[in-house]
Formats: sequence, C-alpha cells, structure tokens
Amino acid sequence: MGEKPLTDAERKRQISLRRLPIVEDVNSLKEAFNRHLHYSLVKDRNVATKRDYYYSLAHTVKDHLVGKWIRSQQAYYEKDPKVCFGEDAYDHHV
Repeated sequence: MGEKPLTDAERKRQISLRRLPIVEDVNSLKEAFNRHLHYSLVKDRNVATKRDYYYSLAHTVKDHLVGKWIRSQQAYYEKDPKVCFGEDAYDHHV
C-alpha cells in the first residue's frame, strides 16, 4: 500500500534540532568537543590521541554546520521565499 503524503506539520517535526548543540561561546564549544570525545569516540583525555582530538573537533564543527544548514532550510520552507529578477537586473553595463 502507498503511504499518504505528509502534512506540513509532520514534515517540520521530522527534522529535530534538539540534539544539535548551538555553539555560541567557547564554553559550549568545549562542552560539545568533550561530549564527542566521550560519547562518539568513547575516549577520555588519559587515552585520547591527537587523532581522537581531531575527530572530536571534526564532529563538533559538523554538528554546528549541520545545525545552521537545517535552520536555514526550515526558515526557507516556512517562509517560502521567491526571488524574482526583472529585466533591469541583467542590464548592468559598465
């Protein structure tokens, strides 16, 4: 059987940002870094290597970028902006 199409409200609920941290200051960056070191890589500072630190930082940066990207996509979806270029937009001669 085919599935019925999702409503707008259901589509919005599919993408949740609750787990993605917003990095606003140095302390939240450190917390996100340590969270990934402990829970994503299952390491602590006593056994972590430079490579583990690199991956922890990479995960932290990825979370930040993905969070911004998803927020942008949600804003575009909610506002449904349209861009219209008139003829004079292309008539810029130097």
